[in-house]
Amino acid sequence: MDTLKKPLAVLCSILFMVTAVIALFLFNFDRRAFTAETYQKAFARNDFYNQIPGLMADTMTSSNADQSQFPVVMRGMSREAWEAFFRSLLPPDVLKAMGDEVLTSTFAYLNMRTDSAQLNLTPLKTSLTSDTGAQAVLSLLGTLPECTFAQIAQMTLNLLSGGQIEFCNPPAELYPALTPIIQGQLQFTAAAIPDQVTIISAPPQNDPRQRLLDIRFFMRLSPMLPLAFLLGLTLFAVRSLKSWLTWWGIPFFITGSLAFVMSLIGAPVFGAVFQRILVNRMSIYLPSILLDYGSDLASAMLQALLTPILWQGLLLTLLGLGMAVAGYFVKEKIAA
Repeated sequence: MDTLKKPLAVLCSILFMVTAVIALFLFNFDRRAFTAETYQKAFARNDFYNQIPGLMADTMTSSNADQSQFPVVMRGMSREAWEAFFRSLLPPDVLKAMGDEVLTSTFAYLNMRTDSAQLNLTPLKTSLTSDTGAQAVLSLLGTLPECTFAQIAQMTLNLLSGGQIEFCNPPAELYPALTPIIQGQLQFTAAAIPDQVTIISAPPQNDPRQRLLDIRFFMRLSPMLPLAFLLGLTLFAVRSLKSWLTWWGIPFFITGSLAFVMSLIGAPVFGAVFQRILVNRMSIYLPSILLDYGSDLASAMLQALLTPILWQGLLLTLLGLGMAVAGYFVKEKIAA
C-alpha cells in the first residue's frame, strides 16, 4: 500500500489542479454573472444608458407600435425624431435610473424572486406631464416644414374653435397659444400609458429558469471537488510540516499560475463563448431589450469573471510559492 501512496498523491495533485482551475471559473461566474450590479457598472462604462432613447425610438417605430394615444404632431414621426424627443424628455440621470431598474427587475426574475421583469414607465409619464414634455413637443415642431400662411390661418381658427390642429413649424408668436393644447394632449397621453410594462414573464409550465438554477447549484458546489482531491493528496503524502508545505505549495503555485495566465490571455476565447451562450442559451431567459446588446452583456460577463480570477490566481501563485520556498528552507534547516 505504501508503494501506491506516492502515485496516488501525484494523481490527486494533478486532478486538484485541473478541477481547481475549472472551479475558479464556475464559482466566480455564478457569483458575478447573475447580479444586476455587475452590468450596471459595465453599462455605465459602455454608454448603454445613452442608447436607451434609441431603443425606445425603435419600439415606437416598429410595426406593432400603437401611436393613437399620442398627440397628432407625434404620430408617424421618424425614428430620428422619436429619439430626439426621448432625449429631450428624459435627462441622463432619469435614463440611468430606468436602465438600472430594468437590470434589477431582470435579475430578480432570473433568480426567481419574481415571476416577471418590468419596465417602469413612471419617469416617462412624469416628464410628459411636466413643462419638459411640452418643450420637447415644441422642439419637434421646429423639425417640421415651416407653416404656410393658409396653415397659420387654419391653425388660428382651430385654436379658437377647439378643432383638430394640423401641425407644422409655426412662428414663435404662436407657441404660447399652442403650449396649453399640447400640455392637455400630453396629460391624456400620460393617463393612457401604464405605470409599467412586462418585458419578460415566466411561462405557466416548464419554467426554464429552474434549469438555470440547477446549473448554478452545481457551479456553487464546484469547489468541493478540488477540495476532495486536496484531502486525498494530504492523506496520501503529508507526513510532516515539510511535506505539507511542498505537496500543497507546488499544486497551489501551478493552479494559481494557470488561472492568472488564462485570465490575462483568455479574453478573446471567453468573449466568444459568452456571446454564443447569450445567443443560443440565454434568449429564453432575457428580455429582447437586453439581448439587442449581447456584446455589452458578454463584455460585462467577461470582465466580471476574469478580474476576480486574475487576483485569486495571483494570490494562489504567491501562496503556493511561499509554501514551496518555506518547505525548502525547512528541509535545509533539518538537513543542517
